[in-house]
Amino acid sequence: MKLSHIRPGRLFIRFVCFLRQHAVILLVAAFLFLLGLIGLQGANLLNKLHLKPQDLLSFFGTSSDKIDSTNGVTNFLVLGIRGEGSDSPNLADTIIVLSYDHATKTPTMVSVPRDLWVPSLQAKINSAYYYGELKSPSAGIQMAQGAILEDLGIPIHYTAIINFTIFKETIDLLGGIDINVNPGFTDPKFPIEGMENAQPESARYEAITFATGSAHLDGETALKFVRSRHSVGDEGTDFARGRRQQEVISAMKQKLLTPAFLLDKNKINSLFSILDRNLKTNIGQNLYPTLAKIALEARNSSIRSISFSDQPDENGLEILYNPPAKLYKGEWVLMPKDNNWTALKKYLDNLIKDKQ
Repeated sequence: MKLSHIRPGRLFIRFVCFLRQHAVILLVAAFLFLLGLIGLQGANLLNKLHLKPQDLLSFFGTSSDKIDSTNGVTNFLVLGIRGEGSDSPNLADTIIVLSYDHATKTPTMVSVPRDLWVPSLQAKINSAYYYGELKSPSAGIQMAQGAILEDLGIPIHYTAIINFTIFKETIDLLGGIDINVNPGFTDPKFPIEGMENAQPESARYEAITFATGSAHLDGETALKFVRSRHSVGDEGTDFARGRRQQEVISAMKQKLLTPAFLLDKNKINSLFSILDRNLKTNIGQNLYPTLAKIALEARNSSIRSISFSDQPDENGLEILYNPPAKLYKGEWVLMPKDNNWTALKKYLDNLIKDKQ
């Protein structure tokens, strides 16, 4: 048969008829192909995480039955530390509590001010992990969790200690992140790594600027965005830093949970390599399938954010204040209004329940 005798219209009709007659076969083939991809990825993950096939059974069923929780809520503590090579590697620059409600499948993120005072330690909360590590390598996480419970009344079930390397390399692996900078700011004294003791003193810093509007950030720039603390005005406060950290985490979540990333074997391998080299946690590897299930359950839910301030909230309530430094070893610290820790815990509990 000559090609010139084949009419395009007839060819299209035959093609449509073929699809109708073989639709089930085509769908099954596509489904099996997808399962093959996931299977290959799954086998790869088993090897990377040293998981047993039976551990994957935890992916099925109710996640709250497989993981620790209190009243149906699992609380994760994330501490961002500077890491080896810095002048204070075990001080926490970032303190975030992520509460996951298993019933509503909603995550709520609480940014904890690093200057919040811990009465039992007679020190700021950002030093709890540091003091624990001085006692023994296993005590840092326990002391950090205890400080959160003491100050905020939140029982922490699992903790992850991350350093700047994880943050930077993961964002670069994702191809950067997109955020909305609002408001913009300039920090004239952002510290330059490795120049802490340089002379003159001005050589220790660089000026960084983030203009108001949409921005695409690589790992290094995103790190500067969340760490900046010397800009003029409100953006120079720890409260603003907490808000920016939440924005960056939300942007990372959006990219991490896309099929394009999850089905990319090379990227998954790279991510686990980054975590294996830098992550410290008390989360057992057998729980990773359950965490994956939680991530999938919450993938379409916005991360709800709670931040503290030393200014009155939208209802005019004053929650935190800065007492005279002479009362606290000359340090700038934050305390609950009227030193009422019970009121602070109740206030936060109400906010979390309202968000969920």
